This record gives sequence, C-alpha cells and structure tokens, in this order.
Amino acid sequence: MFSFNLIEFDKIDSTSTFLKENYEKFDNFTLVFAKEQTNGHGRMKRKWHSNYGDAILFSLLIKDEYIFKRFSDLSLISAVTVYKFLSRYTKNLSIKWPNDVYLNGKKISGMLLEGVSIGENNIIIDGIGININQNTFDDEIKNKATSLFIETHQKYNIEELKKALLEDLSWMIEEIKSGSKEYLSICRKNNFLKDRFVRATIDGEIKNCKVIDINDDNSLLVEVDSTFKSLFMGEVLPL
Repeated sequence: MFSFNLIEFDKIDSTSTFLKENYEKFDNFTLVFAKEQTNGHGRMKRKWHSNYGDAILFSLLIKDEYIFKRFSDLSLISAVTVYKFLSRYTKNLSIKWPNDVYLNGKKISGMLLEGVSIGENNIIIDGIGININQNTFDDEIKNKATSLFIETHQKYNIEELKKALLEDLSWMIEEIKSGSKEYLSICRKNNFLKDRFVRATIDGEIKNCKVIDINDDNSLLVEVDSTFKSLFMGEVLPL
C-alpha cells in the first residue's frame, strides 16, 4: 500500500486551508484528517456541513508535476476513488461530473480540487468529505444529501473505514501515475447525469441541455440547440 504522511486533527477550520497555509512544511502526499471542520467548504464556496466525528473529512497535498499536469484526470479519479471506497459498504452509487458521488440519487460525498501555483511551486490540494454516520442535515440540503447511516441503517466505525480508504487512495495515486484510463470507464458506466436534462452555462449563457457522455479529455458532452458541446468546467444542475 502507498505510504502517506498522516496528520490528524480533532477540530480545525479546514484541512485544505491548513495545507494551503503550510504546504512548504510538508512532503508530497501528506494526508490531513479532521473529526470536525468549522469552516469546511466545497465548490462555489458552499459550506460543508458535518457533525463532530460523523464524517470522513480530509485533504491530500500533492507536490508532483506530472499529476499537476493531469489535473482534470485527478478530478474524476478522486470521485472514482470515493465510489470504490463506498462500494465496499453499499450499492446504488453513481458519479456526478466532475467529482461528486451520489447514493440513491442524493449526494453522499463532495470534493474540492484546487491547483495552486506559488512562485515556481505547483501544488494540488484535494479536499474530500464523505458522509458516514450523520442522521440529519440542515433544512437547505436535507432533501439533497444523505449518509451511509441513513441509507443502510447501520452505524460505522470511522477509524476502521479510514483504514479501508487508505487502500483506495493508494489505488488513486497508482492510477494517475500509471496513465491508466480505467477511471474513465467507471465514470461512464456510473454517470449520474447521463441522459438527464440539466442546466449549465454554455457560451456565457445559462441553457437547458441533455447530457450525452463523458469525453476522453474528461469534459462533459451535452446536446444543446441541436448541436453538441463539451463542458470543461462549471456547475451542472439536473432539471
């Protein structure tokens, strides 16, 4: 199994913020876990809600030029890594482009992949949250979010799950370093958005479109106004 430099906090504002502020002090593949984040957030600066000890919250520091150049690959590979991990405990999982994981149609895991260039240093911070033992969510997300506990009616030992997760994170590093495209076939087979009508920003306009597939370059292929477009970034919301 791949060897990570592990750091664990009981409580912290954000594992990703901690690494951004202290990246020079730590080696490549430093992995920071926290039982609670007081200011965790995902894409679009949305707050990541988590109760103390109920979720797996972590960020991975990557100081590897080859992986930095495969940034878009890592986004989907990270989602597949969480998909593979959760597949140990449940079924009916899917991957929502570019890097969320859904269970029974609700979000169970999200991640924020940040590439930072500081002087001559290129780093990636891969921040991931996985809902494990939560039994309630705030009103604004209660119909959109779920956890392993809610779906399986079982409580889980977080520390035991983290050991299993390390095996899948090792796979993630090997996958991206090898240049393999296995992750892409997994994404396509379990594409939450495939054949759905969604709303997305296309050529500067918000439009309704239909998701067709995921391209070889990791972009999302959609059909809009009787033509095909590839989306490389941005939020895609199912209608």
